[in-house]
Amino acid sequence: MKKILVTGGAGFIGYHLSLELSKKNQVTIIDNFSRGKLDAKLSELVKNKNIKFIKKDINKEITINEKFDYIFHLAATVGVKNVKKSPLFTFQNNIIPTFNLINYLKKTNKNCIFVFFSTSEVYSPLIKIKKNVFPLLESYDLILPNITNNRDSYFISKIFVEHFLKLSGVKYIIYRPHNIYGPRMGMSHVIPELIKKIILEKNKYVKIFSPGHKRVFCYIDDCIKQIIFSCFKKKYLNKVLNIGSNQKEIKIYHLAKLINALSSNNKKLIKSIDTPGSPYRRIPDVKKITKKIKNYNETKLLDGIKKTIKWYKK
Repeated sequence: MKKILVTGGAGFIGYHLSLELSKKNQVTIIDNFSRGKLDAKLSELVKNKNIKFIKKDINKEITINEKFDYIFHLAATVGVKNVKKSPLFTFQNNIIPTFNLINYLKKTNKNCIFVFFSTSEVYSPLIKIKKNVFPLLESYDLILPNITNNRDSYFISKIFVEHFLKLSGVKYIIYRPHNIYGPRMGMSHVIPELIKKIILEKNKYVKIFSPGHKRVFCYIDDCIKQIIFSCFKKKYLNKVLNIGSNQKEIKIYHLAKLINALSSNNKKLIKSIDTPGSPYRRIPDVKKITKKIKNYNETKLLDGIKKTIKWYKK
């Protein structure tokens, strides 16, 4: 059994990852509940004998008297509304904890592997100025825009941490998740927002923002499979890896039509404006991991949406 620290373990990916890791390892979860919450699922998880939960703000010095083999760092300010509202806080909150965790790691176990969760947003400027760059490869040079807006603080902070890790001297793996969805992901993402507007709310008309933008969506179970398969293998050490789906892209408007068809409400869908700063496409190349997994069968989008709708209804 490995001893693993998961920051942001009360959040969406953090919870599902901690659940899977705890089957064969000892997992310590740190979260300050700034975004994640102590709901029934997390309350059940922390009763597991292989799970320990600490409520802590890692913007402050980390003084846990324990030695870990792996640190999975997911804690961050996320959500477009939160980022745009507080860009400076986003930058600080996504960077300072990394410094603290690296200092803690170097004091306790220099052989500890630091697994950092970056974002698909790091490709956004590249998508904006170039054509025919899809699917997105991890090897692409990333760029910073000359004109910066509030939303940019999120991906810039992630790029900063990626390069900081590469210069830090610690062993690392960097993941760039692409449009992960599924049960318990909150409401501030495309799929749950559409489920809320189309299925859960009582309204006749639903505005669909960025209707022509295309995405490839990855169900949470597939995301976790990719992480668990790759994170303990030496061949992926000190590498940057996309996490996502090999399936075909879908327009946001067609995604809304799919969710509408799965409901009994039959809402009127109205195409609205594009969300400022939203990339028009987001298609990752995930073959570095998925090609190596034996008998890897992805959750089809229709099946994943059905499971997600069922969870949100419940």
